[in-house]
Amino acid sequence: MQTIRALLYGDDLPPVGTKVFAYFLEHRLIIDTMDISVEVADLVVSVGGFEHDELFLNWQESTGEKWALKPYETRDIHMVIATAPLSLKPQLAKWHGRTQHIKLVWGTIAAILAFGMLSVLLLWWQYDRAISWVAEQIPVSTEEEMGNSVLEQLRSEGGLIESGVAVKTVQEIGAKLTKGSRYDYQWVIKTDKTLNAFALPGGVVVVHSALIEKASNANELAAVLAHEVQHIEQRHSLKSTLNSLGWAALLTVTIGDVSAVAAVMAHQMGSMYFSRDLEDEADRLGFSALTRANITPDGMVTFFQTMAREEKGDAPAWISSHPATLERIKTIQTLMEKEPCPPCKPLVFDWGRVQKALVAKVDK
Repeated sequence: MQTIRALLYGDDLPPVGTKVFAYFLEHRLIIDTMDISVEVADLVVSVGGFEHDELFLNWQESTGEKWALKPYETRDIHMVIATAPLSLKPQLAKWHGRTQHIKLVWGTIAAILAFGMLSVLLLWWQYDRAISWVAEQIPVSTEEEMGNSVLEQLRSEGGLIESGVAVKTVQEIGAKLTKGSRYDYQWVIKTDKTLNAFALPGGVVVVHSALIEKASNANELAAVLAHEVQHIEQRHSLKSTLNSLGWAALLTVTIGDVSAVAAVMAHQMGSMYFSRDLEDEADRLGFSALTRANITPDGMVTFFQTMAREEKGDAPAWISSHPATLERIKTIQTLMEKEPCPPCKPLVFDWGRVQKALVAKVDK
């Protein structure tokens, strides 16, 4: 006779159960210490425990009193399965199947949760790469819609100049720098006393009037435009927008609704900061764009130098939002030495006329 160690639960027993010894004798379950004998046919097998791996043998007396017997340890469960009469085997088989199914379900849930947490950690770790990947999935048409929406916001605020000699000059220089681009560029001047320029997603470039007034010549303006154009061509503006506005805005833009983020973007664009790597990339590719257009690139150096000399207290906006200016000047000078451009020539514009025409527009 093989004895099963177990806990017995009953209406009049302690909630924690009473330790007993039990065994099967033919078609009956015998509990020695309690002098209880139960017909196997009256037993109901159920699953229990936090991990759903415990076995209970349940029965009810004719008086209505309920009992439950739980094998004490795993080896006692195995003893029940091994010594139980054949009539109880089907229930025990179902119990085993349920425990395995529940374990599989909980294991799957745990795996999903673990995968979700791992995905979040990987996404956080590779956040910049994730932003870049998603940005590349956004169609150019959606990106252009974003830029146009922000441009409309800026128009509603007033102060934009979209015609005249100065705007035409910006457009002519910009056309040289964007030949063959996938974007349909728009060039506007914003009446503003800060020395700044910024790029909107989709091909909109905004130049502050003060920058044109301070630039020494058209080559310096071309240098600024070349840099800003690369922020658009490399989708830096789009990526920075997605990054700063967060995942909710990212989802909104992805499904094609850009109106919800346009107003926020309009207020951010003038002070948008790019990472050092993106600024370096815009400088280098801007340099290449100038030389491809046969425009002398020394305007990049002289504009930075002029702004550095003019700096008093806080740096001008276009400089302060582009860190490590002196290092960037050295980078451009090194590129000019390593990649000379014999065909490159200075731009020929009556710069004094351009500036006077702009001042007349601003003063209106």
